[in-house]
Amino acid sequence: MESWIFYAGVAAFLIAMRDIFDKKFSTKYSPVEHLLYYYMLCGFFIILLALYKSKVQGEKIRFIDSHDIWKYALVGAVSAIIIAPCQILALKNCDNPGKSKAVVNLNSMIAFFLAIYFIRGSKFEMRTFMGILLAAFGVYLII
Repeated sequence: MESWIFYAGVAAFLIAMRDIFDKKFSTKYSPVEHLLYYYMLCGFFIILLALYKSKVQGEKIRFIDSHDIWKYALVGAVSAIIIAPCQILALKNCDNPGKSKAVVNLNSMIAFFLAIYFIRGSKFEMRTFMGILLAAFGVYLII
């Protein structure tokens, strides 16, 4: 088994747990309050992780290249202003978090097609296409 499969499985489980948390607390707090508290604490823990990696493991943390700042700013702005609120509102207004996440996770299919176009060496096989069709049909059955 390739190592990325293990990491993806762990991430999938933890993201599912986070979605249950988001569903519960998005009804207690407004979406803006929820996102504010969540991302402030995420930032705090990321700083702690960076300090640990830097001081304990000796990893060098570099400054962002000046030509990459606008890319990070654009993705960060879209994430904070559009993506995160849409995810929270979808979870908040859905009876089961699995339904909204099934639709949100159509991003894997979109990413697959974008990778074929933008990333050299990406392959498109009939087996993969059939998997995408089955996944899309599964999402249709869920919602």
